[in-house]
Amino acid sequence: MAQVQLLVTASALAFADRLRDENDPLTLFDFPAFAVGEIGVRGVALPASLLTGLKPVDLEAIRDAADKARCPTLLLIEDQPQPLADPDPAVRAEATERIRRLSQASGMLGSAQLGVSIDGADGEDRFEIAASTVREAMQTIDRFEVGVLLESTAGITEDPGRLTDLIKKIGGFRIGSLPDFRFAHDSGDFEGTLRRLAPYAGTILATLGSSARGRKPATASKDKTPYDLEAGLEAVLAVGYQHAICLDHAGGRNALPMMIEARETIERFINPEEDEPEVVPVDGEPGETDAEGGDAPEGGE
Repeated sequence: MAQVQLLVTASALAFADRLRDENDPLTLFDFPAFAVGEIGVRGVALPASLLTGLKPVDLEAIRDAADKARCPTLLLIEDQPQPLADPDPAVRAEATERIRRLSQASGMLGSAQLGVSIDGADGEDRFEIAASTVREAMQTIDRFEVGVLLESTAGITEDPGRLTDLIKKIGGFRIGSLPDFRFAHDSGDFEGTLRRLAPYAGTILATLGSSARGRKPATASKDKTPYDLEAGLEAVLAVGYQHAICLDHAGGRNALPMMIEARETIERFINPEEDEPEVVPVDGEPGETDAEGGDAPEGGE
């Protein structure tokens, strides 16, 4: 059986409160080293909302810090849904420009993936508009060599079949899906949704805890992940998924221990410990050996 290859990464959004707190020593420049040393992962995802006000030189400094920590920024997530299916051309143009700027930022961070969600209800007209708008946006960002991953969210991309149809409609090799274990669980068809989307995924999010991403964190006593992480892993591996699992959380004091526990669960799942074979002595008492070249008996030639 071929060895499973899954890269476990972590989202900085789970620590947004700390990263925005001027009295907390943790900054975006430190986050890659924090992700390696505290969470134990080997890659990070950054939300666009945490980059507000940063200059190109700051983004390059984050990339350099990530390279030094050997924990690269692999995914930039636009955590605000974009009106890419809006009937108003001016609104769509603004959203397209937003994607262009974020793609440029992705390049400065060293990230090859940009996660985007589409705002608005589903409908045939909006589906066609979204496909056309994303296709045009991707033409403008081609020089940045950044792939766009469409996130599973309410609306056009809520149904996994609808999302895969949209990806096919847009076309090209730089478009894919960004599923979330939590969203798949909430859909009512956890494993089925993951199996449908994993073949198109560049990264899969695993939002932990009882609160969905972007919601207020639950109290520690009630902060339980509602889905079976191992069942989700089985579902995506069954269809050949071999990329990144990005751990996320709504935030709060429970984020770090839950992400550590999830990382350990994933590592055990993909690399199960084999029972050590019992050592049976060839002859005599345990520890003795009569193999050629073995220890000579004591007290004589």
